[in-house]
Amino acid sequence: MILLLGGTSESLDVADYLTKAKAPFILSVTTDYGAELARPHAVHVSEQILTPATFHDFFTAHHITLIIDATHPFAKVISGTVMTAAHADQIRYVRLERENGLAEDPNLKLFDDLDGVVDFLKPTTGTVYLSTGSKTAGEYAEKLGVTRLHVRVLPTVKAIGLLDDAGFEADQIDAVRGPFSEQLNVDLFARCHAVAVVTKESGRRGGVQEKIAACKQLSIPCLVIKRPTLNYPERAASLFELKVLLEETL
Repeated sequence: MILLLGGTSESLDVADYLTKAKAPFILSVTTDYGAELARPHAVHVSEQILTPATFHDFFTAHHITLIIDATHPFAKVISGTVMTAAHADQIRYVRLERENGLAEDPNLKLFDDLDGVVDFLKPTTGTVYLSTGSKTAGEYAEKLGVTRLHVRVLPTVKAIGLLDDAGFEADQIDAVRGPFSEQLNVDLFARCHAVAVVTKESGRRGGVQEKIAACKQLSIPCLVIKRPTLNYPERAASLFELKVLLEETL
């Protein structure tokens, strides 16, 4: 049995590929929203949140022989813990991680982490548009002041709850599911008079190029947090590369 760690559009592509190859697999997600998206693509969907304490039992109970990690490029903690667990149980681990797709642009500024972005923004004034998700919105609010921020998140109860806890008002939130075109980004950024946009190095399928292009149209900086890097034993940057890695396995 294959364990496919999902949460990205690529994971659904992998699920379709495994289904077509008639390879048995479990698609693991961590939210109800993720499960809703996953069910049309997989017979077996697991919403169990795997932890270092439960990995071994899960692997054993489901006879896992291969792990395909197609989680978000910023899911550093889960990727690291899964790699460790896979190594301990001698299970093959393959990471599918999208290319970043970043091209040089005068409006593009790269940062190692949230604190670097905050340090850049503190001397400035005006509305900052956050497209980094709900999990870190509270930290930005704490360090920059919630009144400076406008945030875009998925339209889920959990996401809105996190923003409510952080002090965001309804008119500071765009709760909408992508994808977002360049023009839609322009409209959303301009509507709240954003002076800067904060995003992550999430790759082309994460919409970062459309955000950068929209910022260029508006002549405002796009502040991009670089993705974390891990030493993966095997890595594919596309579904095609993954198929090549697995051609003798499936």
